[in-house]
Amino acid sequence: MRQDAKRSWPLDNSARFHHTSRSKEKKMFFHTPDWEMTLFRWINQSWQNPFFDMVMPLFSSHAVLWTLAVVLAAIGLKLWRASMTVVLGLALSIGASDLTCSLIKDSVGRVRPYQSVGETRFQQSGTWAALPQDFTATKQQGSSFPSAHAANSAAAALVLFAAFRKKAIWALPLAIGYSRIYLGKHFPMDVLAGWATGLAVAGVLLPLYPALWSRLRSRWIR
Repeated sequence: MRQDAKRSWPLDNSARFHHTSRSKEKKMFFHTPDWEMTLFRWINQSWQNPFFDMVMPLFSSHAVLWTLAVVLAAIGLKLWRASMTVVLGLALSIGASDLTCSLIKDSVGRVRPYQSVGETRFQQSGTWAALPQDFTATKQQGSSFPSAHAANSAAAALVLFAAFRKKAIWALPLAIGYSRIYLGKHFPMDVLAGWATGLAVAGVLLPLYPALWSRLRSRWIR
C-alpha cells in the first residue's frame, strides 16, 4: 500500500481557475476536498493492475461504446422486441445529456487530473504514463466537471432499464465512471455529478418519448 494516506495533499491546480467573458473577467474556485483527492489517488494509482490497465481504456473508447450501443439496439429490436421508442429515447437522452454537460463544463472549467495533479497515471496514444511528483500545472481552464461519459451512460442506462427492467444494465455506467477516474481523466466528484446529470436529463425526457414517437410515426411514416 502506498503512503498516500499519510501525506497531506495540497489542493490541486484545478481548485483555482478563472473564466473570462467578453465583458468582464470573473474568478471562480473549485475546492477539491481531501476525501476526493484520496479516493482519486487510490483508484488511479494504488489500485492499478495489469488487467485494469488493459480493460479500462475500452470503457472510455468512443468507438467501442458506439459499437456496443448499435449492437445492443439491434439485439433489442430483434430479440427483445424493443420498440423504436427505445431507440429514439436513447438517441435523444444521450444527446441532451451530452449538451447539458457541455454547458456545465463551460461554466465551471475544472481542470482534469492528468493536467493538474502530480503522479497522475494516464494513457496517451495507447501507452501508460505518469506525471512527475513535482508537476506544476499551467492550465487554468478545463472540462473535467462533470463527466460526459458518466452522464451519457447513466442516461442510456435509465432508458434501457425502463424498457427491459434488467438490473445488469446499471453495471455499464458504473464501469464507465470508474474507468474515467482510473484513466486520470476525471475526479470522483466529476463522475458523481455526471451520473446525476444523466439520470436527471433522462428522467425528465423519458415520459415524453411514447407520445413523441407516435406523433413522428403518424406524420412521417406511412
